[in-house]
Amino acid sequence: MFIDPLEQWAQQPTFLIGEYVIILCALMAFVHARRSGRANLLICLAALITGTGSDLIFMALPLVDNFWHAQASIMLTARLPLYIPCIYVVFMYWPLVAVRRLGLGRWSTAALTALVACMFYAPYDIVGAKFLWWTWHDSDASIATRLVGAPVSSSLWVLTFVGSFALLLDTVLRNRELTRNRFLIGLALVACAATPMMMLQMAVLQTIDGGTPGYLAFALGLAAYGTVASLGYRPVNRAKLPVDWLGIGVTTVYLLMLTVNMTFFTPETHVSTGLHQLPGPCDVEESDILGGKRNKFLCIDDYEEDFTFACTTPPADGTRWFTVCGKAHANYAAYATTVGGLSLAGIVVFSTFFGIIGHIAMRGGRCEMKQS
Repeated sequence: MFIDPLEQWAQQPTFLIGEYVIILCALMAFVHARRSGRANLLICLAALITGTGSDLIFMALPLVDNFWHAQASIMLTARLPLYIPCIYVVFMYWPLVAVRRLGLGRWSTAALTALVACMFYAPYDIVGAKFLWWTWHDSDASIATRLVGAPVSSSLWVLTFVGSFALLLDTVLRNRELTRNRFLIGLALVACAATPMMMLQMAVLQTIDGGTPGYLAFALGLAAYGTVASLGYRPVNRAKLPVDWLGIGVTTVYLLMLTVNMTFFTPETHVSTGLHQLPGPCDVEESDILGGKRNKFLCIDDYEEDFTFACTTPPADGTRWFTVCGKAHANYAAYATTVGGLSLAGIVVFSTFFGIIGHIAMRGGRCEMKQS
């Protein structure tokens, strides 16, 4: 399915920009992988298959189904835009190949990759939710606790999912020849095991917050992964590594795109017409995946999501396809500062891991020596 990009620009300009930049970043990941060898090609394909499979699984299960993607200009199905498989490649491939350049141990590589991926994904999570790139279920407890509009559970999911993904791939790639059979076995292993490993970690961590992911669970997850990453970290002379200009360029463009969208566009001008939580009676409950209760339908008269019906007529009960309107910032400074800060930190991290900062520092040191 294809929507006229001009029509998309009129309704959701940030979404159109984000869609095509993310698709481009994913295509560049495959270019990078082809240039870099079979190991990186495995990482790229595994990210595409594992990430997309996880998204489809959670979208299909009624107990988990708590998000609805906006209608992009290129749709694979009524609920799956083309850019969604691409975003998995972006936030799973680039962090892992960047961290692998450091030559760390297995556990440190996996933990540091997860932390970098979490930082890399967070600006997208904030911008996307604010500008209606998707909408959330209004009363699902698993996504109720939020930071700058993004569910804490979303960041915790990235941390545990990418950590599992990186650890599984490392068992296939470390100190072994990557034959065709091992390539296929590795692909199958990651595709089948990454999601269960993530779910097991989430189940343990969320008990700290009484059974649903919250601030304490996320803080503990960050602390645990940070400890593992730091214990196995060792200094690396990054100046001796070749500069990966493609890696630096792609990650920088992606992060700048998110910063520009948050800084220069206004959410109240955005309109999303498509599938959202089904509106209906306010007092009908159902069980979620955690066994808790949530409202089955969106209560038009009582909801707390970051959209309004100010630009349209509220939908009647049972309407599957309807329009929601963007909601103005309650605290623009917090959103802009958070996205800008995370993006700046990401640019520094990737520039360091992909080599350019080490080379600049080395050249600066040489210049000082010559002057003295």
